[in-house]
Amino acid sequence: MRRGQSRRPNDTDPEAFSKQQLLDAADISPKTFDAIRKASRVRGPGHGGLNWMFSRSDIEAIIKKAESGTFTERGPAAAEAWRLLLQNGAPSESSENELE
Repeated sequence: MRRGQSRRPNDTDPEAFSKQQLLDAADISPKTFDAIRKASRVRGPGHGGLNWMFSRSDIEAIIKKAESGTFTERGPAAAEAWRLLLQNGAPSESSENELE
């Protein structure tokens, strides 16, 4: 690992969500997500990084930026989806298997 980089914990924070979970919840592209994330000044993966975990405070900062006037097309719907995700949490694997 290079100087200045730190590892992100995978499962230590129960209120953390992966980039993939946030993309799925909001149904947006990684490019749109990264634009909102960068505008909100939240650290993220260098490239790809669908397993990168975002804390609750990171997600709240992203939501605040998505609701601002900059991202009027996709931002408000994504922010609403992420608020629901924070309220309800991610569906467990057992509940996903019951639906099949």
